[in-house]
Amino acid sequence: MANVSLQHISKIYPGGVKAVDDFNLEIADKEFIVLVGPSGCGKSTTLRMVAGLEEISEGELYIGDKLVNDVAPKDRDIAMVFQNYALYPHMTVFDNMAFGLKLRKTPKDQIKQRVEEAARILDIEHLLNRKPKALSGGQRQRVALGRAIVREPKVFLMDEPLSNLDAKLRVAMRTEITKLHNRLQTTFIYVTHDQTEAMTMGSRIVIMKDGVIQQTDTPQNNYDYPANKFVAGFIGSPQMNFFDVHFSKQGDKTYAVFGENAIAVPKEILRRFKDESYLQKEVTMGIRPEDIDDDPEFVAAHPDSTIKVHVEVTELMGAETYLYFSTSGKENKEENVIARVDPRTKTRTGDDTVVALDTSRLHFFEKDTKNEETILNRTAQ
Repeated sequence: MANVSLQHISKIYPGGVKAVDDFNLEIADKEFIVLVGPSGCGKSTTLRMVAGLEEISEGELYIGDKLVNDVAPKDRDIAMVFQNYALYPHMTVFDNMAFGLKLRKTPKDQIKQRVEEAARILDIEHLLNRKPKALSGGQRQRVALGRAIVREPKVFLMDEPLSNLDAKLRVAMRTEITKLHNRLQTTFIYVTHDQTEAMTMGSRIVIMKDGVIQQTDTPQNNYDYPANKFVAGFIGSPQMNFFDVHFSKQGDKTYAVFGENAIAVPKEILRRFKDESYLQKEVTMGIRPEDIDDDPEFVAAHPDSTIKVHVEVTELMGAETYLYFSTSGKENKEENVIARVDPRTKTRTGDDTVVALDTSRLHFFEKDTKNEETILNRTAQ
């Protein structure tokens, strides 16, 4: 079994700097876990502690049922793929892939069999006699993956393995690594700062900030039910729009008000509020770019969810169009808004127009608190 258990793991550097703080995570056998977050959030440090390349300051780390805090990296039955490939330039591809097995004194025929099988899986059989300098970035990354595969480890650790590749190759390799996980049926722990990689590859995503886990969930749940404002803004591209709002009750309707704009909040959203006292407070309202629509029919059908905007920039992306608006916000200061709309939109730069929000997709967060947590339950109370 290749389950991994991190229990109250912390990393404290000299001077009392906490790079990772009370990290708790249970990783199931054969799971594909992605650690994601901005630079300096502690994700690579966490991975290096699992690998044994960083000493654990506090807590316990188990691989399988074995406590491995004091076990040397070579004895942890893990294989790591680095950002910079870490290939030996004077060795052929075959020898690079075989190197770890030779150190373990694996029989030569077994080494040959494992290297050729890994090369076949990764489609690099024709490169086995080349040196790394004769390979492209994508080919070098496949060799680095191959070197990990031949070890047949319990756990694969990957530290931003695609960050040195160009955009097109990164997309292709993303698919290849996902296929590889499906084929090998081994536990993968993958680190990236790219939330698109995280969303498309992980069975679960661990979102980190300042050494602390913010949310651990499936990609879709992280997207649909962010635990706090940081998660809401980090997951999704373009990022979620935020407005400081207060609530106003008019008849049987409750409006979220900011500047000259008033958005009717559906009753099903209000029923999800964790506490009715939030209706007396100023909070942060969030809406994703794809949940804002400039289609005249949609706008006409939703008069209680419209805002007046001025179009600053239009970005034609082919399959979609990004509209960058300004609208009035708190104390009538200008708010910037991004919408992702149909590519056939008639809206153009310089237009003063009206757009409507899909209010069933509104998010609300605490304002000016430590974690700015969501004030919505996942389901109505």
